Amino acid sequence: MWRKAVLVALLALGLLVFFSSFSNFIVYYYLLPSHHAFVSSVRVNACVDVVVSGVGLLQALALEPGSGRDHEVLHSKEDLKEAFIHYMGKGAAAERFFSDKEVFQRIARAAAEYPGAQLYVGGNAALIGQKLASNPELVVLLCGPVGPKLHDMLDEQIIVPPESLQEMDEFHLILEYKSGEQWGSSRAPQANRFILSHDVSNGEMSTLETFVASLEEFQPDLVVLSGLHMMEGMGRDLWEERLKEAVVAISDVRNEVPIHLELASMTDRDYMNRILQEQVLPIVNSIGLNEQELLFLTQSGGGPHADLTSWDGIPDVGRVSDILLWVLEQHGRADPESEADLTRIHFHTLAYHILATVDGHWGNQEAAVAAGARVASSQACGLQAVDVTKVVLKAPLNFNSSFSEPRESLTVDPTRPVTVWRRGNVSFHLTPVLVCKQPLRTVGLGDAISAEGLLFSEVTPRPEL
Repeated sequence: MWRKAVLVALLALGLLVFFSSFSNFIVYYYLLPSHHAFVSSVRVNACVDVVVSGVGLLQALALEPGSGRDHEVLHSKEDLKEAFIHYMGKGAAAERFFSDKEVFQRIARAAAEYPGAQLYVGGNAALIGQKLASNPELVVLLCGPVGPKLHDMLDEQIIVPPESLQEMDEFHLILEYKSGEQWGSSRAPQANRFILSHDVSNGEMSTLETFVASLEEFQPDLVVLSGLHMMEGMGRDLWEERLKEAVVAISDVRNEVPIHLELASMTDRDYMNRILQEQVLPIVNSIGLNEQELLFLTQSGGGPHADLTSWDGIPDVGRVSDILLWVLEQHGRADPESEADLTRIHFHTLAYHILATVDGHWGNQEAAVAAGARVASSQACGLQAVDVTKVVLKAPLNFNSSFSEPRESLTVDPTRPVTVWRRGNVSFHLTPVLVCKQPLRTVGLGDAISAEGLLFSEVTPRPEL
């Protein structure tokens, strides 16, 4: 036990010193002295989050604990209960569309009236925009359905086009649970959350045309896309058409402007496969995702370790490394002859983060992945800095670079807590996360991690052909 405590203290100190040493070398590739734009965030996922105790809300809805079962779309309170128990038992994050508007509204009213319920800025795009806008030198254009309550909560550095404003807010319900929390026979191995919504505006990508129209005037230096997962519950006919239109919109972005795609929980393998192979992934430069999304991605595309039904505890670093390499080799630009643009993946799980990049396209990776780890610890604990008394180390300190041969045996150095290895022309940067023992809020951590990593990432100018 004392060894773990010493390692936590060393890693906290190492991250602080390491992070500070890079602070003066942050390169805002996209920020010009006379240029006020930073990021144009399309695709919705702008909403108001109602954060509430998951078990408490389900009890208030007169639901009894039982067995868990996953549902791709929620049609009833019983479906909600089963899906919540399924993911709570795994300690995994998930997000689902609730098909019945009237039932959802009744659940939403109960959530808003539940003691201790809190309202926050919600949606991947808005959360990433909010995090980026915390830098006073940056201005963010947010193209998403913004109602009056959400508009009041947004940072003053965020610009919302008039066409994106709507009379009613979209609400997402965030059902949180604590590490060790129990309901019936289900016990959460770690803190996390389950999200549900009946969000038609985000699901139909209602602000896509506004985004396209805004690009020419705003002239962004970075584009962040999010919310593609919201279309999943709207039916194949809609997502098939709108996905094509999104691809056309992305293709209109200037070549020198990097595009980051933030993924989220999905269940339709055909939809994910379309994003992976034919539509979005090959034309963006960067993606951010967690362990559930990474596993679903390889399952959908028939990649490495696709036979895994779920991660057994902390995801094995070697398996994660294999999948990340496969994505960049098969759907990215790891092959210099490839026409794909994808060259960067920011992977985050509870215990550690990995930044995988194709050589020659990105710089400052060590600072970027360390910054993401730092914000994960501090934001989960609700602090400005990491407090070593409130965090625990769960990352493997010894691991392999691959699950299969040939593989390299690697060790985390607490005094230099970013471990680096290469496979072909792809570089991997791993850093442990000091996990908050009693997190105050889990929702939005992935968005904060991706935003912080983007702030510290340096884009290498493309060589002239």
